[in-house]
Amino acid sequence: MTTNISNEYDALEVIGKGSFGTVRKVRLKASGQILVRKEIEYTSMNVQERNQLISELRILRELDHTNIVKYYRHDHIMEKKSIHIYMEYCDGGDLAQIITNFKKNKEQVPEEFIWQVLVQILLALHRCHYGIDAKKVNLFSNTNNSEPSINSETVIIHRDIKPDNIFMSNSGKTVKLGDFGLAKMLTSQNDFAKTYVGTPYYMSPEVLMDNPYSPVCDIWSLGCVLFELCTLQPPFQAKTHLQLQTKIKRGIFPEIPDSYSSQLRSIIRECITVEPESRPSCFDLLETLSVRFLRKETEIKEISANLNEFQKQLLTKSEELKKKEAYLLSLENKIINQREELEDEFESMQKKCNLQKKQLEEELIGEFEMRKRAMDLEAKEVRLGYQREFKMVVDQEVQQRVKEILSKQQFNDLHRKKSDPTSNSYSLSPNKGVSNPPQSPATLQARNYQNQHYASNEQLSSPTKPKGPRDLVEEGQKRIPLKNRNNDDFDLYHGHQYKSQSTPPLSSRNTQYNYHKRVSDELERLSLDKRQIPEFDELERLSLDKRQIPEFDEFYSRKNYRH
Repeated sequence: MTTNISNEYDALEVIGKGSFGTVRKVRLKASGQILVRKEIEYTSMNVQERNQLISELRILRELDHTNIVKYYRHDHIMEKKSIHIYMEYCDGGDLAQIITNFKKNKEQVPEEFIWQVLVQILLALHRCHYGIDAKKVNLFSNTNNSEPSINSETVIIHRDIKPDNIFMSNSGKTVKLGDFGLAKMLTSQNDFAKTYVGTPYYMSPEVLMDNPYSPVCDIWSLGCVLFELCTLQPPFQAKTHLQLQTKIKRGIFPEIPDSYSSQLRSIIRECITVEPESRPSCFDLLETLSVRFLRKETEIKEISANLNEFQKQLLTKSEELKKKEAYLLSLENKIINQREELEDEFESMQKKCNLQKKQLEEELIGEFEMRKRAMDLEAKEVRLGYQREFKMVVDQEVQQRVKEILSKQQFNDLHRKKSDPTSNSYSLSPNKGVSNPPQSPATLQARNYQNQHYASNEQLSSPTKPKGPRDLVEEGQKRIPLKNRNNDDFDLYHGHQYKSQSTPPLSSRNTQYNYHKRVSDELERLSLDKRQIPEFDELERLSLDKRQIPEFDEFYSRKNYRH
């Protein structure tokens, strides 16, 4: 056996002592369960006593009943030559303490309590004597139950039933039989035990006379205990052991008080019967009508108690379920509130995002409109700049043309005066005797062209409003292309090339007056120069981008249509 079992328990107070050891209350460290430990030293035991100890351990392992003190385990400590037996702890004490308390208070034990002790001890003895549990009571059955056979291999005789070995638990509701130190398991070789050790006051006559005994000896001891519960004293009392033995053999005991029922008094008298053959067995007592009714009542009470316990458990479970339901409802409400809060937050965030989106769109539209207005203003300024520049160039061209016309007019006037027939410019005076020189056809043609040109200049020099470049172009001939205008073989005034190089064009002979500078030439030059400026490139790009706008396309198409 292991020797460290005692380390699993905390030793508490001592609740009893004997010649061979101590009974101590202990607590299991793991679960806090309270148990009883019987600490038995076998150093001073003889062989018979040691055999009884071993027999008790073997018997306790075999017994498992509601009305028998439960055995858990034992520990053999070889160093101390002792054995520790761990058993069930009964919180109500033993029956001897209850009898002492009633005697001290000079009160009678209630009959109901005595019946409970009788029935429950009979149930425990039925398990010991027959090796099986007693059957349930059926009050409405007419069939007579036969007594079970006693199996010598499993029968257990307690031999020491007394108030000190009957314990109370569960607040006095449960009666348990304990302390099987003197119990004897009969074998097939020894049908009836012949050894005797026990308490003399509750000893049966056959055991006292050292005669063979059977399980009914425990019925005598139970009758003595029931008598003491009714009278608060044992049925047989004497000053010496011999007197006590004589009284027990005779079986004469005082009357039980009339305050108790006749059924109870009858059962006690039947139990304390000298002849073992006339003494009822455990089965016979359980089959009496009073015991059957009491057992049924006990079973009903037990069922009712179980139902009440189940009802309490159901109520507890119901309360727990209600609490859980309330918790779930609160959790559900919390989730709903959180969901609503999240939805409100989502809606507010969505509204905020929509507002920000709208503001951003408005800002972008405003920025676009501002940039559009800026581009429109810039384009307008560029257009106005072009117009001013064009006007300035036109003014400069007009002024230059006017100056040229005026200078040509002065020259023509001077030349006209010189070529007037009335004048003597090209002929010798009569005094000098010089005649007009002969004129060639080319000279006549040039003079004819000059006269026509002078005539047009006279019209320009008239007091009417000066004509612009468009008027001059419409009145004159068609404009000569640039490639022809720069060609020396092209006649600027007649629009054809000279095929022969022998007769040079008039323009080669008179280049001072044959080429008229156009206003568009100057504009083309300015436009070409301006295209080299980065600002002009940006404006031109903006103008090209602007043409992709439908409003501008419509405006541009109408403008070109007008021109």
